[in-house]
Amino acid sequence: MNSIDFESLLVIVFVLVDDWYQLEKKSSKPNARGAKPEMSDSEIMTLALMMDYLPFPGETQFIGFIRANWRKMVS
Repeated sequence: MNSIDFESLLVIVFVLVDDWYQLEKKSSKPNARGAKPEMSDSEIMTLALMMDYLPFPGETQFIGFIRANWRKMVS
């Protein structure tokens, strides 16, 4: 059985999530108030999905791993 590297898996999951989100997203008017988000909804959903399938004891450890190793992909 072949394994897939984390970066490729992250890209594949993002593309699937983003395609689905663009199809299902209801036309909504963006909120004009507050700071502009640093990440898209699709990026947040991708990270949430990835967190469920990787063996980290908690959200803090997962976010630390992403920031330390993959920040270029999510910022």
